[in-house]
Amino acid sequence: MVCGTYLPDHCGVSDYTRRLVKELRTRNVEASVITTAGLYIGADPDVPAFALAEDWTVSAVKHLARKLQQRRPDLVHIQFPTWRYHGKWGVNVLPRYLHGLPVVTTLHEYCMAPPGGRAKQLLSVFYSRKAIVTQEEDWRLLARWFSSDRLSTIPIGSNIDVTADATSGRNILASLAGESAKLTLLFFGFVRPGKGLETLFQALSLLPSSSARLLIVAPDPDPAYGKSLEEMALQLGIAERIFSTGYLSDAEVSSIMQAVDGAVLPFEDGATSRRGSLLAALAHGLPVLTTRSERTPASFVHKVNMLLSPVDDAKALAANIRLLLECPALKADISHGAELLSADYAWAHIAQQTHQVYKDVLGRAD
Repeated sequence: MVCGTYLPDHCGVSDYTRRLVKELRTRNVEASVITTAGLYIGADPDVPAFALAEDWTVSAVKHLARKLQQRRPDLVHIQFPTWRYHGKWGVNVLPRYLHGLPVVTTLHEYCMAPPGGRAKQLLSVFYSRKAIVTQEEDWRLLARWFSSDRLSTIPIGSNIDVTADATSGRNILASLAGESAKLTLLFFGFVRPGKGLETLFQALSLLPSSSARLLIVAPDPDPAYGKSLEEMALQLGIAERIFSTGYLSDAEVSSIMQAVDGAVLPFEDGATSRRGSLLAALAHGLPVLTTRSERTPASFVHKVNMLLSPVDDAKALAANIRLLLECPALKADISHGAELLSADYAWAHIAQQTHQVYKDVLGRAD
């Protein structure tokens, strides 16, 4: 499985690749990662990785193609994008130089790419036997150019495994200073523009201080952006209700997810199935408060498996927080709905679907 950047702790596509390879190997698929020379390849002892690509120019990819052919794989699976590919066409034409070796390409963010980036990805699909996309919007866009039998939709999964221990999470909540609140809400993921934190802060300011507090579990943000959020919290009078942990291990994040009352993720482009933080919350059975846009999947249903509000609507988000606070039965129903929905994003299910694509490409029966 070709992934130009193999840094699972810092790159979502890298982590997806690691988890998928690991799960495929439990299905007796001899999968491994092929990445760029010079990168650390020991991120997971259960995932064999080889740094074979010298670069991602067209000329360098020709050398990589020869190395891959020498390994005599049944199939090559390319993951796109990663930042190592940036500005270079090599990975997009790699299938052409594999001379008949079957290639599957997964496109993770086709709908978000600029026109030039989309053109490169169309080339990848053209040279591949099959393309996998991770969300329905990308399937619809690619179906304008390719027949449906060339395309498959397989979602990403949670980037946080569920642990059995909630003790450390409860301890972290107990250590929070300031006035206690009836709800502790979690924001999880990178803190940066586009995540809707400004809307979330405004929503908190519309609620009594005793109703909800916010725990932000994320690496430290860009200093300038972090300072702007701090100033906003002070201006709104909610600074004492917001707590940040900084970076935590996956196990610690999972423990916190089992201790809080809900996750609030008001994305400015609406909730989609490409949001690993949202999928992690679902996997933990958390009630999720998030936003709806034209990109939001039909399976994300208000008051069934999450609470949805319009993008950039602080009043509507605050109303959903009140619902979580005032309706314990609804909170329990949404939590159950989240667990049911999360089955569609389980790694075992993702690996089974991917394995089936391999069989279809190779013409093999079950």
